[in-house]
Amino acid sequence: MGVEEVAAALGDDPALVEWLGELQRAGEPGDELVLPSAETALTALLRLGAPAQDAAEIVAGLSELQRNPALAWLVRRCAQRTVADMGGFRPGGSWPTLPDGWDRYFYVYVFLAVLPSVRAYHERRGIPDDISWATLAALGHAVESHRQRLGTGGIDAPFWIDLHFRGGIYLLGRLGFNRGDLGFLAPAVQAAGLPYQESAPALGVHAAPTGPLDPAACDASFDLAREFFARHFPEETYRLARCGSWILDPQLAEYLPADSNIIRFQRRFQLTPETRDGDADMLSRIFGAAPDTDLATLPCRTTLQRAVIDHLQAGRHWKIGFGWLEL
Repeated sequence: MGVEEVAAALGDDPALVEWLGELQRAGEPGDELVLPSAETALTALLRLGAPAQDAAEIVAGLSELQRNPALAWLVRRCAQRTVADMGGFRPGGSWPTLPDGWDRYFYVYVFLAVLPSVRAYHERRGIPDDISWATLAALGHAVESHRQRLGTGGIDAPFWIDLHFRGGIYLLGRLGFNRGDLGFLAPAVQAAGLPYQESAPALGVHAAPTGPLDPAACDASFDLAREFFARHFPEETYRLARCGSWILDPQLAEYLPADSNIIRFQRRFQLTPETRDGDADMLSRIFGAAPDTDLATLPCRTTLQRAVIDHLQAGRHWKIGFGWLEL
Protein backbone atom coordinates (compact mmCIF):
# COMPACT_ATOMS: atom_id res chain seq x y z
CA MET A 1 0.00 0.00 0.00
CA GLY A 2 1.34 3.42 -1.00
CA VAL A 3 0.25 7.03 -1.44
CA GLU A 4 -1.22 6.42 -4.90
CA GLU A 5 -3.43 3.57 -3.74
CA VAL A 6 -4.61 5.48 -0.66
CA ALA A 7 -5.33 8.58 -2.78
CA ALA A 8 -7.47 6.47 -5.09
CA ALA A 9 -9.33 5.01 -2.09
CA LEU A 10 -10.01 8.57 -0.89
CA GLY A 11 -11.45 9.55 -4.26
CA ASP A 12 -8.43 11.56 -5.44
CA ASP A 13 -9.76 14.69 -3.69
CA PRO A 14 -6.99 17.34 -4.23
CA ALA A 15 -7.16 18.52 -0.61
CA LEU A 16 -6.85 14.97 0.68
CA VAL A 17 -4.03 14.20 -1.74
CA GLU A 18 -2.16 17.21 -0.33
CA TRP A 19 -2.78 15.84 3.16
CA LEU A 20 -1.33 12.48 2.12
CA GLY A 21 1.83 14.26 1.03
CA GLU A 22 2.01 15.91 4.45
CA LEU A 23 1.72 12.51 6.12
CA GLN A 24 4.33 10.97 3.85
CA ARG A 25 6.80 13.73 4.72
CA ALA A 26 6.43 12.85 8.43
CA GLY A 27 8.38 9.69 7.68
CA GLU A 28 7.90 5.96 7.86
CA PRO A 29 6.09 4.88 11.03
CA GLY A 30 8.13 3.05 13.64
CA ASP A 31 7.37 -0.51 14.66
CA GLU A 32 5.94 0.76 17.97
CA LEU A 33 3.05 2.52 16.20
CA VAL A 34 0.52 -0.27 16.13
CA LEU A 35 -3.13 -0.50 17.05
CA PRO A 36 -3.86 -2.09 20.43
CA SER A 37 -5.70 -5.33 20.91
CA ALA A 38 -9.42 -5.13 21.53
CA GLU A 39 -8.96 -5.73 25.27
CA THR A 40 -6.21 -3.12 25.59
CA ALA A 41 -8.20 -0.60 23.55
CA LEU A 42 -11.32 -1.04 25.66
CA THR A 43 -9.39 -0.60 28.90
CA ALA A 44 -7.69 2.54 27.56
CA LEU A 45 -10.89 4.07 26.19
CA LEU A 46 -12.76 3.65 29.46
CA ARG A 47 -9.84 5.12 31.40
CA LEU A 48 -9.82 8.05 28.97
CA GLY A 49 -13.48 8.70 29.70
CA ALA A 50 -15.06 7.55 26.43
CA PRO A 51 -18.75 6.68 26.89
CA ALA A 52 -19.32 2.93 27.10
CA GLN A 53 -21.40 2.87 23.90
CA ASP A 54 -18.70 4.60 21.90
CA ALA A 55 -15.95 2.51 23.45
CA ALA A 56 -17.74 -0.65 22.37
CA GLU A 57 -18.25 0.66 18.83
CA ILE A 58 -14.62 1.75 18.55
CA VAL A 59 -13.35 -1.64 19.69
CA ALA A 60 -15.75 -3.41 17.31
CA GLY A 61 -14.29 -1.39 14.43
CA LEU A 62 -10.71 -2.44 15.11
CA SER A 63 -10.95 -5.65 13.11
CA GLU A 64 -12.46 -3.85 10.10
CA LEU A 65 -9.72 -1.25 10.22
CA GLN A 66 -7.04 -3.91 10.26
CA ARG A 67 -8.62 -5.51 7.17
CA ASN A 68 -8.60 -2.19 5.28
CA PRO A 69 -5.05 -1.51 4.02
CA ALA A 70 -5.79 2.15 3.19
CA LEU A 71 -7.20 2.87 6.65
CA ALA A 72 -4.33 1.08 8.37
CA TRP A 73 -1.80 3.03 6.26
CA LEU A 74 -3.46 6.32 7.19
CA VAL A 75 -3.74 5.57 10.90
CA ARG A 76 -0.07 4.72 11.27
CA ARG A 77 1.12 7.75 9.31
CA CYS A 78 -1.15 10.14 11.19
CA ALA A 79 0.25 8.66 14.38
CA GLN A 80 3.79 9.06 13.07
CA ARG A 81 3.20 12.75 12.37
CA THR A 82 2.15 13.28 15.99
CA VAL A 83 4.97 11.19 17.46
CA ALA A 84 7.54 12.94 15.25
CA ASP A 85 6.63 16.21 17.00
CA MET A 86 6.31 14.79 20.51
CA GLY A 87 6.83 17.69 22.91
CA GLY A 88 5.79 20.26 20.32
CA PHE A 89 3.07 22.79 20.97
CA ARG A 90 2.32 24.38 17.61
CA PRO A 91 -0.51 23.30 15.25
CA GLY A 92 0.30 19.83 14.01
CA GLY A 93 -0.93 19.92 10.41
CA SER A 94 -4.31 19.35 8.83
CA TRP A 95 -7.01 17.03 10.17
CA PRO A 96 -9.53 16.74 7.33
CA THR A 97 -12.91 15.08 7.42
CA LEU A 98 -12.71 11.79 5.55
CA PRO A 99 -15.21 10.85 2.83
CA ASP A 100 -18.53 9.24 3.70
CA GLY A 101 -18.14 5.54 4.32
CA TRP A 102 -14.78 5.88 6.10
CA ASP A 103 -14.72 5.06 9.78
CA ARG A 104 -16.10 7.98 11.81
CA TYR A 105 -13.76 7.02 14.67
CA PHE A 106 -10.70 7.21 12.43
CA TYR A 107 -8.88 9.81 14.52
CA VAL A 108 -9.66 7.92 17.73
CA TYR A 109 -7.66 5.02 16.31
CA VAL A 110 -4.82 7.43 15.54
CA PHE A 111 -4.67 8.57 19.15
CA LEU A 112 -4.91 5.02 20.47
CA ALA A 113 -1.83 4.23 18.38
CA VAL A 114 -0.06 7.30 19.83
CA LEU A 115 -1.07 6.60 23.45
CA PRO A 116 1.98 4.49 24.46
CA SER A 117 4.33 7.12 23.01
CA VAL A 118 2.79 10.08 24.81
CA ARG A 119 2.60 8.12 28.06
CA ALA A 120 6.32 7.37 27.69
CA TYR A 121 7.00 11.05 27.03
CA HIS A 122 5.10 12.03 30.17
CA GLU A 123 7.10 9.49 32.14
CA ARG A 124 10.40 10.89 30.84
CA ARG A 125 9.29 14.35 31.92
CA GLY A 126 8.35 13.08 35.37
CA ILE A 127 4.70 14.04 34.94
CA PRO A 128 2.51 12.34 37.56
CA ASP A 129 0.16 9.62 36.38
CA ASP A 130 -2.96 11.42 37.55
CA ILE A 131 -2.13 14.54 35.53
CA SER A 132 -1.13 12.45 32.51
CA TRP A 133 -4.39 10.49 32.39
CA ALA A 134 -6.56 13.52 33.23
CA THR A 135 -4.94 15.42 30.36
CA LEU A 136 -5.34 12.62 27.84
CA ALA A 137 -8.98 12.17 28.86
CA ALA A 138 -9.64 15.06 26.48
CA LEU A 139 -10.07 12.26 23.93
CA GLY A 140 -12.99 10.78 25.85
CA HIS A 141 -14.56 14.21 26.29
CA ALA A 142 -14.29 14.84 22.54
CA VAL A 143 -16.04 11.57 21.73
CA GLU A 144 -18.76 12.31 24.29
CA SER A 145 -19.23 15.84 22.93
CA HIS A 146 -19.65 14.56 19.38
CA ARG A 147 -22.46 12.22 20.41
CA GLN A 148 -24.16 14.91 22.49
CA ARG A 149 -24.09 17.42 19.63
CA LEU A 150 -24.79 15.18 16.65
CA GLY A 151 -26.34 12.04 18.12
CA THR A 152 -23.76 9.77 16.46
CA GLY A 153 -20.34 8.40 17.24
CA GLY A 154 -17.28 10.33 16.15
CA ILE A 155 -14.71 12.77 17.43
CA ASP A 156 -14.73 16.54 17.83
CA ALA A 157 -11.71 18.72 16.98
CA PRO A 158 -8.93 16.13 16.44
CA PHE A 159 -6.40 18.97 16.00
CA TRP A 160 -7.11 19.99 19.61
CA ILE A 161 -6.80 16.43 20.92
CA ASP A 162 -3.52 16.13 19.00
CA LEU A 163 -2.09 18.93 21.15
CA HIS A 164 -2.77 16.83 24.25
CA PHE A 165 -1.23 13.72 22.70
CA ARG A 166 1.93 15.64 21.70
CA GLY A 167 2.60 16.82 25.25
CA GLY A 168 1.70 20.43 24.50
CA ILE A 169 -1.11 20.89 27.03
CA TYR A 170 -1.85 19.68 30.56
CA LEU A 171 -4.95 19.65 32.73
CA LEU A 172 -3.97 20.99 36.14
CA GLY A 173 -7.03 20.85 38.32
CA ARG A 174 -9.83 23.05 37.05
CA LEU A 175 -7.86 24.63 34.20
CA GLY A 176 -5.78 23.42 31.30
CA PHE A 177 -2.50 25.09 30.32
CA ASN A 178 -0.72 24.79 27.01
CA ARG A 179 2.88 25.67 26.30
CA GLY A 180 3.18 28.45 23.76
CA ASP A 181 4.17 32.04 23.14
CA LEU A 182 2.61 35.49 23.47
CA GLY A 183 1.90 35.83 19.75
CA PHE A 184 -0.45 38.54 18.57
CA LEU A 185 -1.16 39.73 22.11
CA ALA A 186 2.36 41.21 22.32
CA PRO A 187 1.27 44.78 21.37
CA ALA A 188 -1.30 44.83 24.18
CA VAL A 189 1.30 43.62 26.69
CA GLN A 190 3.83 46.17 25.43
CA ALA A 191 1.22 48.93 25.74
CA ALA A 192 1.00 48.03 29.44
CA GLY A 193 4.71 48.73 29.75
CA LEU A 194 6.06 45.18 29.71
CA PRO A 195 8.97 44.40 27.35
CA TYR A 196 7.73 41.14 25.84
CA GLN A 197 7.88 40.22 22.16
CA GLU A 198 5.64 37.84 20.20
CA SER A 199 8.10 35.00 20.82
CA ALA A 200 8.01 35.41 24.60
CA PRO A 201 6.88 32.18 26.31
CA ALA A 202 3.29 32.34 27.53
CA LEU A 203 0.97 29.67 28.86
CA GLY A 204 -2.39 29.35 27.17
CA VAL A 205 -5.23 29.07 29.70
CA HIS A 206 -8.30 26.91 29.02
CA ALA A 207 -11.41 26.30 31.08
CA ALA A 208 -12.00 22.57 30.82
CA PRO A 209 -15.66 21.50 30.45
CA THR A 210 -15.75 20.06 33.96
CA GLY A 211 -18.11 22.33 35.90
CA PRO A 212 -18.30 25.82 37.43
CA LEU A 213 -15.30 28.15 37.31
CA ASP A 214 -14.96 28.21 41.07
CA PRO A 215 -12.47 31.00 41.95
CA ALA A 216 -10.68 28.94 44.60
CA ALA A 217 -10.28 26.05 42.17
CA CYS A 218 -8.91 28.43 39.52
CA ASP A 219 -6.47 29.92 42.05
CA ALA A 220 -5.26 26.40 42.82
CA SER A 221 -4.79 25.66 39.11
CA PHE A 222 -2.67 28.77 38.56
CA ASP A 223 -0.56 27.89 41.61
CA LEU A 224 -0.11 24.36 40.32
CA ALA A 225 0.79 25.63 36.83
CA ARG A 226 3.61 27.80 38.17
CA GLU A 227 5.09 24.82 39.99
CA PHE A 228 4.34 22.25 37.28
CA PHE A 229 6.04 23.98 34.35
CA ALA A 230 9.02 25.10 36.41
CA ARG A 231 9.54 21.48 37.49
CA HIS A 232 8.75 19.54 34.33
CA PHE A 233 9.83 22.05 31.65
CA PRO A 234 12.70 23.89 33.37
CA GLU A 235 14.15 24.96 30.01
CA GLU A 236 11.14 27.25 29.51
CA THR A 237 10.41 30.27 31.72
CA TYR A 238 6.77 31.33 31.82
CA ARG A 239 6.00 34.75 33.26
CA LEU A 240 2.81 35.40 31.29
CA ALA A 241 -0.40 33.59 30.52
CA ARG A 242 -2.90 34.27 27.76
CA CYS A 243 -6.46 33.22 27.10
CA GLY A 244 -8.83 33.32 24.15
CA SER A 245 -12.36 32.22 24.93
CA TRP A 246 -16.06 32.99 24.80
CA ILE A 247 -15.71 33.39 28.57
CA LEU A 248 -13.76 36.61 27.93
CA ASP A 249 -16.50 38.26 25.86
CA PRO A 250 -17.09 41.59 27.72
CA GLN A 251 -20.75 41.50 26.64
CA LEU A 252 -21.37 38.82 29.26
CA ALA A 253 -21.16 41.55 31.88
CA GLU A 254 -24.47 42.91 30.54
CA TYR A 255 -26.23 39.74 31.66
CA LEU A 256 -24.29 38.19 34.54
CA PRO A 257 -23.86 39.56 38.07
CA ALA A 258 -20.47 41.01 38.99
CA ASP A 259 -19.83 38.24 41.49
CA SER A 260 -20.55 35.41 39.03
CA ASN A 261 -17.75 32.92 38.42
CA ILE A 262 -17.45 33.91 34.77
CA ILE A 263 -17.11 37.64 35.41
CA ARG A 264 -14.64 36.99 38.22
CA PHE A 265 -12.62 34.82 35.83
CA GLN A 266 -12.67 37.65 33.25
CA ARG A 267 -11.27 40.08 35.81
CA ARG A 268 -8.12 37.97 36.17
CA PHE A 269 -7.08 39.08 32.69
CA GLN A 270 -6.18 42.33 31.00
CA LEU A 271 -8.64 42.17 28.10
CA THR A 272 -7.52 43.33 24.66
CA PRO A 273 -9.51 44.94 21.82
CA GLU A 274 -8.95 41.82 19.71
CA THR A 275 -12.06 39.67 19.21
CA ARG A 276 -13.26 36.98 16.83
CA ASP A 277 -16.69 35.68 15.91
CA GLY A 278 -17.99 33.57 18.77
CA ASP A 279 -21.61 32.60 18.05
CA ALA A 280 -20.78 29.03 17.03
CA ASP A 281 -18.41 28.58 19.96
CA MET A 282 -20.99 29.89 22.43
CA LEU A 283 -23.69 27.53 21.15
CA SER A 284 -21.32 24.58 21.22
CA ARG A 285 -19.91 25.26 24.68
CA ILE A 286 -23.13 26.23 26.45
CA PHE A 287 -25.62 23.93 24.75
CA GLY A 288 -23.58 21.37 22.82
CA ALA A 289 -25.48 22.68 19.80
CA ALA A 290 -24.56 23.16 16.14
CA PRO A 291 -24.47 26.70 14.66
CA ASP A 292 -27.71 26.19 12.70
CA THR A 293 -29.72 25.01 15.72
CA ASP A 294 -33.18 26.57 16.13
CA LEU A 295 -32.78 28.80 19.19
CA ALA A 296 -36.36 28.09 20.24
CA THR A 297 -35.42 24.46 20.89
CA LEU A 298 -32.63 25.27 23.34
CA PRO A 299 -33.09 25.10 27.13
CA CYS A 300 -33.33 28.32 29.16
CA ARG A 301 -32.77 26.95 32.63
CA THR A 302 -29.83 29.12 33.69
CA THR A 303 -29.03 32.82 33.56
CA LEU A 304 -26.22 32.10 31.11
CA GLN A 305 -28.42 30.06 28.78
CA ARG A 306 -31.07 32.77 28.75
CA ALA A 307 -28.40 35.41 28.09
CA VAL A 308 -26.97 33.54 25.11
CA ILE A 309 -30.37 33.07 23.51
CA ASP A 310 -31.69 36.58 24.23
CA HIS A 311 -28.52 38.12 22.81
CA LEU A 312 -28.77 36.16 19.57
CA GLN A 313 -32.51 36.66 19.20
CA ALA A 314 -31.91 40.41 19.49
CA GLY A 315 -29.76 40.19 16.37
CA ARG A 316 -26.50 40.62 18.24
CA HIS A 317 -23.44 38.42 18.12
CA TRP A 318 -21.12 36.86 20.67
CA LYS A 319 -17.37 37.22 20.50
CA ILE A 320 -14.31 35.27 21.49
CA GLY A 321 -12.37 37.65 23.69
CA PHE A 322 -8.64 37.67 24.45
CA GLY A 323 -6.66 38.62 27.50
CA TRP A 324 -3.36 38.19 29.34
CA LEU A 325 -2.01 38.20 32.87
CA GLU A 326 1.28 38.00 34.72
CA LEU A 327 1.87 34.73 36.50
